[in-house]
Amino acid sequence: MFDHVISEITIEKAFHKNFWKAVDIYLFKTHLINKKLFGVNNISILSFKHGKSASTNEEQDPFLQDKLNETTAERFETEVRQHLIDHGYVVQVENMNNTSIDRLSQSEWYGVIVLNRLLPKNIHVFHPIDIVCSIRFSSCSVHLQCLQREKVNSLFPKFPFALHVSRNSLAIRCNSTDSTDERSIYWLREVLMERMHKWMVSSSPAHSADGSKAPIRSLALVENLEEYNCLFHKLKQKYGKAMVSIWPECTDPQKFVFEDIAIATYLITLWKKERLTTGVDKLQSFVDIGCGNGLLVYILASEGHQGYGIDLRKRKLWDLYPVELTIDLRVQTIVPSNASLFPDIDWIIGNHSDELSPWIPVIAARSSYSCRFFLLPCCAYEFDGSKYQRQNCLLSQYGDFLNYANEIARVCGFCVKMDRLRIPSTKRTCIIGDERTYSEAEFDIQDTTIKSFISDRTKLVSSVELKQRENTTTDSTTASWSTNFKPRESVERVRNCTKIDRTVVDKIVMVVFKELLAKRRVLPEHSERNWNAGGTITMEALVKLIPQEYLLLLKAECGGLQTLLRNNHQIFRVENGAVQLRIPSKMSEAMDAALKRKLQKNKNFKPINFKQRECWFFVNHPDGCPLMENECRFSHSDRTT
Repeated sequence: MFDHVISEITIEKAFHKNFWKAVDIYLFKTHLINKKLFGVNNISILSFKHGKSASTNEEQDPFLQDKLNETTAERFETEVRQHLIDHGYVVQVENMNNTSIDRLSQSEWYGVIVLNRLLPKNIHVFHPIDIVCSIRFSSCSVHLQCLQREKVNSLFPKFPFALHVSRNSLAIRCNSTDSTDERSIYWLREVLMERMHKWMVSSSPAHSADGSKAPIRSLALVENLEEYNCLFHKLKQKYGKAMVSIWPECTDPQKFVFEDIAIATYLITLWKKERLTTGVDKLQSFVDIGCGNGLLVYILASEGHQGYGIDLRKRKLWDLYPVELTIDLRVQTIVPSNASLFPDIDWIIGNHSDELSPWIPVIAARSSYSCRFFLLPCCAYEFDGSKYQRQNCLLSQYGDFLNYANEIARVCGFCVKMDRLRIPSTKRTCIIGDERTYSEAEFDIQDTTIKSFISDRTKLVSSVELKQRENTTTDSTTASWSTNFKPRESVERVRNCTKIDRTVVDKIVMVVFKELLAKRRVLPEHSERNWNAGGTITMEALVKLIPQEYLLLLKAECGGLQTLLRNNHQIFRVENGAVQLRIPSKMSEAMDAALKRKLQKNKNFKPINFKQRECWFFVNHPDGCPLMENECRFSHSDRTT
């Protein structure tokens, strides 16, 4: 059918088995190699095999060219299915969420026909286009073309083409009459061929975050990806730019703003699907436990969902939300207990809820039989608030914790679902519990199972003792579920070595300084003054030289000794695990290219007054400062004796 070879490369026979795995990636994750795409919406998958009357002649197989030019996406499945049946084939409609071309290639099916809709990121510039993929397992070929060629745009090649793997090569082919489209030819040869080859030779099979062999497709629970994409664009236009412009936090707004917009889009889409399934028109209520900056609460509430956010401390952004919307954000420390139940809430949200992450399914299960939960875990914690210890060394701590969170949800009686969000984060696997595995009449029995599980994990007391404690508590509303649980402090500690007593810091600095000077070294540029620039000492060696009582004071601080030395960057230079003295630079050198660019961009920028601080080397170095006072960036006041 295709007589012109666009690109062909030699590939070892051992990698041929990965061809269909690579096809799976290309068909269902096309956005990985086309940055103009948001994603792929699978519309239909039809597998077929020879019936009694079907032709086994490869040349007479129904490639449907005429049929494809006549049909539309709405009529595609019905008409193509009937067309195959008319030609004597047995046809089966596949589940779009769980279908794997690689799996089907190992079955009795002769071929597969897939209809995908490519969704552009910029919906104001591009329109979605429908792509048909016709697969023949026997010939190891994949034929692709736009369903309606007159609508094709730069999201896809303008002509039909084929991927084909033979005994010793991988090739991309097209008709010779189509080989004049240089843009499409370049993309097929330089982009698609390179990626297909890379995916095929990759020796490590894809694994999901929970360790299972089948990878979790992103947004697998979203039935209509096109609808999701449109809603995401709408919310991005509505909230994105405005939030970025007023962002008062020290975090990156480009990440956190659009991440919360994507999470809100996902939840709104998920909840809409739930209302259609249950027939309930009322918008779902929610509580966001550990809401942080409150942006997710703000978006969901603005879109009509009643709910509120809880966090143990207020954020700057809280005061910047529109007053007329009365966004409900509460400063409250959640301790898992009978007081932390939400019987009137539909959904419990745990978005990076840290030490409360393992408790989210428990809180939802105990709040009411109809309560559901959404958990997007980040940091791994146990029930008592301690760091989670990995149980499976074959998985990352994150992957192992996802398994643990799944186990908690199953013990709580939820039918657990997992999905991967489209957010700018490496930890983007969410866990959803929206259905129960037991009847409402078994609610109390299930609660006993939950208590026993928590007791076993925390090694506290037996479930019977827990029940006795709850019965004897004077105030049943505050009966704790875990006596060892320790929430974070409501005031965030500054842990960067700046809170250590200054005299201790000075003593550590002088210990390091003297050790460096002991390794005497004179630099050529300072040879006239015979100025000692000191040697180099590894961090490992320095730790052994610092008095133990000083190290104990540093132990609780993030970064420890290295952070302390970096904080004194005017004295020390820390690189590759070693420490040196920082050679003083001239004031003229300080006005480097970066500072000049800053001055050019900001006309109101005030130049730094370099003489405001005293020169540390002038005061403390036995040889003084190697620079003259008019050259040094710091002040050379009279040296203390």
